[in-house]
Amino acid sequence: MNGRFSKVLVIGLILCLFFVAFSQAKGLKLFSKPDKAEPAKKTEPAKPAEPAKSEVNQPQVAPPSKARIKFDSLSHNFGKVSPNSLNTCKFAFTNVGKDILKIDRAQGSCKCTVPDLQKKEYAPGESGEIVVEYHAPNFKGDAAQHVMVFSNDSNTPRADLEIKAYVQFEVETSPDQIALSLLDPNVGTPITLTSLEKGKFAVLKVTSTADIISIACDPNDVSEKHVFKPIVNMNNLRKNLNGLNGNIVFVLNHPKCQEITVRFTCLKEFETSPSVIILRSVTAGQVEKRSIYLINNYNQPIEIESVAADNGTVKVVKQDKTANKFQFDVEITTPPQPKDSRIFADMLHIKIKGKEEITIPCRGFYKPEK
Repeated sequence: MNGRFSKVLVIGLILCLFFVAFSQAKGLKLFSKPDKAEPAKKTEPAKPAEPAKSEVNQPQVAPPSKARIKFDSLSHNFGKVSPNSLNTCKFAFTNVGKDILKIDRAQGSCKCTVPDLQKKEYAPGESGEIVVEYHAPNFKGDAAQHVMVFSNDSNTPRADLEIKAYVQFEVETSPDQIALSLLDPNVGTPITLTSLEKGKFAVLKVTSTADIISIACDPNDVSEKHVFKPIVNMNNLRKNLNGLNGNIVFVLNHPKCQEITVRFTCLKEFETSPSVIILRSVTAGQVEKRSIYLINNYNQPIEIESVAADNGTVKVVKQDKTANKFQFDVEITTPPQPKDSRIFADMLHIKIKGKEEITIPCRGFYKPEK
């Protein structure tokens, strides 16, 4: 019994030794915890191959046009023309290039110059012309206008054509400008109209700006020379033309001069400098000082009746008087700033005895908050 047990024990030991040797040969570790498996590395998905760029999708840049527009002349001088007359000229051109010339448009610099083009496309070597109708102004002297021609000529995409003229009145006025006065209802100098070619004509009608000047005329009076005495409507002058310019328009039956104009001017009786007070980047409570000058353009004495401001923001602190001028030294106190505005305003009223009231606006802009 003991012998058999001993044999079994010996055989078991031999098998164990064999197993251990076999395990070491295979690199196995007995009686130890297995190593933690390393996490598998994330593999980035393969980037899709960029598609080959197609030449079809590339923007096609058109080569510069080889059309070339060449004008026989870039300028036309009408010479002497009558006022308000219609005058026509032509600008001839040729396509001296190798491509078709395409004219987009021809445009005058004002409504008095109207270009006309028969067609817009011209083959290489083909010629054409732009017809221009020029309406002369109603004033004497040199005049000039321009016509711009836009085409596909890559060298000259915009050609500039010039039109010149000298407006010559066939009827001469003397004087051609008169000065009116707010103190004197009479113009003084008569207005004379004379035909330069010794031709006889009649004055059919006379009008003026705001009916300030009236002139009586006889449409049946046909002569080489006409002399008129203008009459000034002082009420209309004060109401409509205090310090502005105006025109007297004579309508004639002269074959080369249907209308002629005499300008007139008139000074304001009173002017202030400055005419407006403006303050910038001010803060509440800030006091600014200014001087205001009131002048009589006709050298007449000035008598002030009152000076007052609407809101009290502007205050007169001193007055100095000379023969025809007043100086007002004022202080402008910036009021508290409203929540919904960056601007404040006031109006200074200067009442002149027996004359109109002069008003001087005052505006201020608050300093922006940081």
